[in-house]
Amino acid sequence: MIKHIPLFIKYCKERGLSEKTYENYNRYLKRFIAWLKKTKKESLKPHELTIEDGRSYQLYLSYYCDKNGKPLKRITQHYYLIALRALLSYFTVKDIVSLNPDKIVLFKLDRRQKDIKLISSDQTKELLSLCKVKTVIGLRNRCILEVLMSTGLKVDQLRKLNRNDLETVSKIISDKSLYWIKRYLKTRKDFNKALFVNYRSRKKADRRLTARSIEKITKKYGEDMGLPFSISPEILRWSYAYSISNKEVKINNIFLHEKIIINGMMDIKKYLLEKPLTFSNPKSQKLYKWNIIEKAINKEMLWLKENIFVMPEKFRHNNPSFLECDTCILRKIAILIISGDINCTEFMVNNHKSFWENFSEQSILNRTSIHGGEWHRKMMDVVINYFKNNPIKVNLDEIIIEPALTYGRADIGLRIKENKNIYIEIGSISSFFKLWYNLATMKNSIFLIISFEDKIIKFIT
Repeated sequence: MIKHIPLFIKYCKERGLSEKTYENYNRYLKRFIAWLKKTKKESLKPHELTIEDGRSYQLYLSYYCDKNGKPLKRITQHYYLIALRALLSYFTVKDIVSLNPDKIVLFKLDRRQKDIKLISSDQTKELLSLCKVKTVIGLRNRCILEVLMSTGLKVDQLRKLNRNDLETVSKIISDKSLYWIKRYLKTRKDFNKALFVNYRSRKKADRRLTARSIEKITKKYGEDMGLPFSISPEILRWSYAYSISNKEVKINNIFLHEKIIINGMMDIKKYLLEKPLTFSNPKSQKLYKWNIIEKAINKEMLWLKENIFVMPEKFRHNNPSFLECDTCILRKIAILIISGDINCTEFMVNNHKSFWENFSEQSILNRTSIHGGEWHRKMMDVVINYFKNNPIKVNLDEIIIEPALTYGRADIGLRIKENKNIYIEIGSISSFFKLWYNLATMKNSIFLIISFEDKIIKFIT
């Protein structure tokens, strides 16, 4: 099994998983290797791993102590077991006989929602004012806080930004934040491609800021404010989400989702991809009475609820309590649609046949996806095989498995040069909040939701 682990990590990279994910898998599986060596099972083959071995490893983790002599937390032990299950899932994908991943029993964790602290708009202004912009470090820190607050980007997404990403970033941040970034870049005399660099690193070291450095920066300014809790990038992200959720929308014109009936698989390219990737949003001066607007909102809410499936509540964790109401979030998605901020189209195929025709009838699939039910795994392969075997006129750069979104991940990503990126969700989505947050923050993108073989829902942001 030990010899397969480097191949598994390479496979994770090829699937497009984030660098942090496969680094964690590699780190957690080193503990599994240590257990194999401790129990003199270095030569254990995948098919030789038993349920008893899984229990023995779980017991080993419960007694293991870290370098400070402290036992591993239950949540940390949980992550070690998840890494082992991911390795076993890899064996399944590669048709290597091994123990079923489900036989590695995970700990039952307390899934109560996180108590996420938030800061007000006045506090964000105070936080920004603490950055001493007359110094290059203070100016850089101001830019970091501005980008975190105005985009809701994750730390890993922010640290990977390059200078040449400025045009892309300018589409999702405020003009004020863009002003500070341009001002900061004027002070840069180096040729490092990273947007944010460490001025105190060694000359030969990679000067790109680490995630830990960004966390320290936000924490420092929170301490300077004297808040009773620590400021983290996550708090800034959720504060941004909260500000969006409370934003009043002025509706000058009412748009409803469009419904299109098409013939089948060969029409998919024409309507989903070859159709001009822009939509008109004329701003009428007509003022609608509140009851007409409410009727339109309710109509879109009902349609969304009936056509987009969400995971059961017991599988949804860590959403802040102020956003847990599905009805509230559905209303916000409906407002995005009727205000024309996003375009929404429902595609149906004639006579309820499959969009994917003979692709969905194939019995032998590559099983690209290792999560979800049998139908989900099948459709992952069907959709991927379709785009691989049906060249599209738009310039398809690559297909990415589980691409990162502003919030969470999609099932499939299509990267298209000089155009919009396309993100595909198959089956149910994890939450309406995830959908709303990504639609509200990820501009210039297309989202496809495939809940049935005869229906596709398309959002253009």
